[in-house]
Amino acid sequence: MKTSKADLHVHCKYSDRPSEWFLRRIGAPESFMEPMAVYDACKEAGMDYVTISDHNCIRGAMEIAHLPNTFISSELTTYFPENRCKIHCLVTGINPDQFSILQEARENIYDLQQYLNQQNIIHSIAHPLFRINDRLSIELFEKLILLFNRFEGINGSRDPRACDISNAILSSLTPEDISNMANRHGINPTGSEPWKKILVGGSDDHSGLYIAGAHTVTPHAADVNEFLTHLREGRHSPAGRAGTSIRLANSLYKITYNYYSSRFLNGKRNDTSVIGAMLGRLSGDVPPDQPEPPSLRSSIRTGVKKLVAKKKKRQLSEIERLIVDEFARVLEQDPHRLCPLGNQDDSDAQNFYAACKISQQLGYTFLKKFIFKLRDGNIIESLQAISSMGPVMLGIAPYLTAFATQHKDEQFLHSLADRFPAANPLKRKSGKRAWITDTFADVNGVSHTINTLAGLACRKDQPITVITCQQNDPDVAYPHKNFPPVGSFDLPEYESIKIPFPPFLELLHFLEEERFDELIISTPGALGLSGLLAARLLGLTVKGIYHTDFPKFVQSMTDDDNLGKMTWKYMRWFYRNMETVYSPTHRYRKLLIENGFDAPTIKVLPRGVNLNDFNPRKRDNNFWAAYNLNGGFKFLYVGRVSKEKNLENMIGGFLKLLKENPHADLIIVGDGPHCEELRRRYRNDHIAFTGFMRGERLQQAYASADAFIFPSMTDTFGNAVLEAHASGLPAIVSDQGGPQEIVRSHNSGIVIDARTPETFQEAMNSLINDPNTYIFLRNKALQKAAESRWETALDLLV
Repeated sequence: MKTSKADLHVHCKYSDRPSEWFLRRIGAPESFMEPMAVYDACKEAGMDYVTISDHNCIRGAMEIAHLPNTFISSELTTYFPENRCKIHCLVTGINPDQFSILQEARENIYDLQQYLNQQNIIHSIAHPLFRINDRLSIELFEKLILLFNRFEGINGSRDPRACDISNAILSSLTPEDISNMANRHGINPTGSEPWKKILVGGSDDHSGLYIAGAHTVTPHAADVNEFLTHLREGRHSPAGRAGTSIRLANSLYKITYNYYSSRFLNGKRNDTSVIGAMLGRLSGDVPPDQPEPPSLRSSIRTGVKKLVAKKKKRQLSEIERLIVDEFARVLEQDPHRLCPLGNQDDSDAQNFYAACKISQQLGYTFLKKFIFKLRDGNIIESLQAISSMGPVMLGIAPYLTAFATQHKDEQFLHSLADRFPAANPLKRKSGKRAWITDTFADVNGVSHTINTLAGLACRKDQPITVITCQQNDPDVAYPHKNFPPVGSFDLPEYESIKIPFPPFLELLHFLEEERFDELIISTPGALGLSGLLAARLLGLTVKGIYHTDFPKFVQSMTDDDNLGKMTWKYMRWFYRNMETVYSPTHRYRKLLIENGFDAPTIKVLPRGVNLNDFNPRKRDNNFWAAYNLNGGFKFLYVGRVSKEKNLENMIGGFLKLLKENPHADLIIVGDGPHCEELRRRYRNDHIAFTGFMRGERLQQAYASADAFIFPSMTDTFGNAVLEAHASGLPAIVSDQGGPQEIVRSHNSGIVIDARTPETFQEAMNSLINDPNTYIFLRNKALQKAAESRWETALDLLV
């Protein structure tokens, strides 16, 4: 069947009041497109009829009105008098006299609607759920439903989510729905069958990049009048594709460069500055006297070579040299590595990933300079280094603006989905969750908890995608995504721990593309912070897990109370941005509340233990022979060998015990930055440092010991204590931190003041010398482990 097509929502240079914050901030208009260029682009895209719908203006449409198959349109900004909520209304096929009256009527949406109906003017509500000035409410949307019968169903600049929800609501209306709304708001509905809504499509293009990407289709029309008749009588439907954040960002780049060129170069294209030339190349804008380049990469490479040829590299500023070097480095990469997601032949995606690589590497370079200068005590130079990140932030601002704009109304969409049953299935984008962690390869409670719960969720068909930032992809049996870091920094005072610099824009795009609804963040490090910022931009629900007592950790590592207080301030800010914060124990929940956390948001998330892996049946009486430990009562520690674990007080207490009881052994399983020093200082036939263990060998080590010692005063839970309990070991733990709550809940061990060696000596002595107490505690330990199930934790989490 032959059809006719037109883009009913497209702009030219006469739309000069942008809604995007970024364009307003730099003072740029919404578009630089000449009306004739819009006409040519529409015809080239296969549109049979052409119009221009500038904001509150018909100058662009009038400039092409003499051309065949054109008609006059405008996008009017109108207001609900109740709260001055802005609504954009497309008026189509009007004449100048009508437009003059419409300009007066648009101040009040009720007056505007009355005139449009009286004159039988074709009109539709553009992007009906986009909250232009954040004042649109459910009640006002219901009034729109009563007042108007034509809505934009596909918008070529906006993410499809809002239109999908409005289309679902509009297509499911019943006479009863309309009657209830009319009674509720005291408005007579428009039309004889006001529950039947019709949809249009438009590109909403401002840059010229995506004109007619979305459009409206009617039956074949022999001329403009017949086409408008089809529209007026509702014989039409939307077609094409909705927008994306990357496409919106590309449009902003194009507009920004056009503004830069017109404002600072008087429209000329012979810019000799590095930043200007690179911006022009990335925007896809090339000098008019040069042929269209075959690809983005080759055009940028040519631009760099010509630029450096004109202006010797040694004459460039330090920032410009860094930018040139980074462009050169990115251009040498394999284009398939440059664009790891999406269609690799998609120029939009290639543009985005080129910008990602350049901005992220420059950001890392400048931050590294800042840290090095700060460590050397060069305060002024460090501030200069951090200020150099300004151009980087300016370079990625269009992307940040685009992602934020596309998702700013997410909570409003949730409320609409709750109100209208037809939209309820669309409340969640996918039902998928992502779990972000800065630590994964390390053997610690964070990685153990994530591995266990993510694996369990996958087996129960509740998959969680774990997101990491490390050099090598993890080998796991559940959904995961690894982002190799741009670079990394050593943690001061703790050189064995690397702080990765994550690729933020790539993470942001992945979270959007996969349509996650919820983000779980386990760590407040660089990747956790990036995830939190991305979630804010995308409107995702965020849950946090308080795994590590970072304030106490920092204070312990640095012996600086002020740094501990500063860490508490950061933690309060970080977790305050989350809907729910999971504490490992009730004690830590109380501690968080005492330190300023919002009590209603904090819930306790218990841990579990796998009784098939950890149990007394795995005991091997000859297990310790390889370490020359052939007899005696064996105390076991399993964990990281580091300063904050308080191991020296434990070892000191054990050495005191040996003077009274020479038939005891102490085994330290694990590795860490403090291991070699402790091994050297405490050479003793009764002390064994085994190094790292895992799997079956670790399980046998637990079961082949007699008691467990966990001296840490900073751990928030202590998974190792549960593993020891499941293996039949009572535990000696500190009265500070989370492990004491495990022990006290079932009286499954001894809780001590872990600040002195003498308390360790006393507790170890009591376990050796009082068999009845030992058996009682051992049975209680097994009971506690039997009641600790990972399934309970997963149910609470998801």
